[in-house]
Amino acid sequence: MLSGRAARVWGSRGRPGEVGHVGCQRVVELPAGVVHAGSREFLAREGLPETGAFLDFEVLGDGEPAAVSAEAERLFVLGETAYSTPFAADGSLVLLDGVTGEVFLDNSGPRRDLLASGVAALAGLVREVDAVAEAARRPAALDGRRGPTVMAEVLAEAERRMREIDPGLFGDGSAPPPHWGTALLVRALGWGALPGGPGGPAYEVAPELVAELAALTDQDGGPGRVHLFRPEDLPAALVHGPTRRLLTEVGLPLGGAMFGVCDEPLVTMGEAYPEYFDGEEERPYQREFLALGDWPTDLTIALDGATGRLELPDWYDDGQPEAYLNRDLSALLYSLWTYERLRAEWDRWEYGRARETWAVFDPQALLSAVVDGLVEAVDPEAFASPGCSWRLLAEDGHMGGLLG
Repeated sequence: MLSGRAARVWGSRGRPGEVGHVGCQRVVELPAGVVHAGSREFLAREGLPETGAFLDFEVLGDGEPAAVSAEAERLFVLGETAYSTPFAADGSLVLLDGVTGEVFLDNSGPRRDLLASGVAALAGLVREVDAVAEAARRPAALDGRRGPTVMAEVLAEAERRMREIDPGLFGDGSAPPPHWGTALLVRALGWGALPGGPGGPAYEVAPELVAELAALTDQDGGPGRVHLFRPEDLPAALVHGPTRRLLTEVGLPLGGAMFGVCDEPLVTMGEAYPEYFDGEEERPYQREFLALGDWPTDLTIALDGATGRLELPDWYDDGQPEAYLNRDLSALLYSLWTYERLRAEWDRWEYGRARETWAVFDPQALLSAVVDGLVEAVDPEAFASPGCSWRLLAEDGHMGGLLG
């Protein structure tokens, strides 16, 4: 079933459709208004993926595409976006021009955005975007290389292939097509780091990722600074090997708004904040954890030197946030990098710049729809309950969520 506006325009006019190869919707019964021969042939023979690249075509499984309205009988609904613009209940419609075969994004306004030159190109673009994420999940892909440079290479190669799939859509590059660039960026974030192996960190975070994180979070707009700890300056209580190596070989970003590094030498929470450890604290075991860095809502991140686990104290005596922050420092850094890459893209389209580029597509709508899930995927336990700090930040309506 397709929810919202696409389902309403579909109505009860459709006939049972046939499903093509796995994951695709074939449409044998097409309205007479779809006179474009290439579209008719492709939809009947190949079909579109049920979902992909943040687009939803499941409505095609219900029967023949419905016309949008009596006044636009040549436009037929193929699906809708999996995200909606602010204050809209539903996603934008994906429409097929039955005469030209072109595919558009539409929000019932006077103008539309060209999404693909045809349905075959549309299917190819969807698969190309999703293939970027699927490849990142294979540890051996690109010989295990990960990081911002590899991600940039993957993006460039995917964009090149997408231009080959639909050269008419991309044109000379002066006007970027809607949807695809943002969708591709989101799918490529999995190339940031590989999961760590048994006994290792949660992620194999490289110095390059931390350097980029520092640049993304530098509040002065500079290149960012990274602090490397000297092995001899780390406290003896820090026996967790992966954390020691990360601090000495990779480092921590300085100058960020979300995360700020405590001054050296690292001391215990009890030494740094004796006023909070007076014998009546809710989490007394954190007294021997190391005070690692600042966190929103005036909290300090507590590092378990034995396991690498990161926690938050209960300084306000209300039980929130819950203790768990992240599995270890590598998970925190990868979460922050994922968030900051999305934040940078969000800021790029601030102040109505998207409206100067497209009539319908709103990149901020797509970004806000995916940010929580992407950060959660890095460390699911950080979102496991309503009291977890990451979830509280994501669901803070006053602050507008992670990207608000």
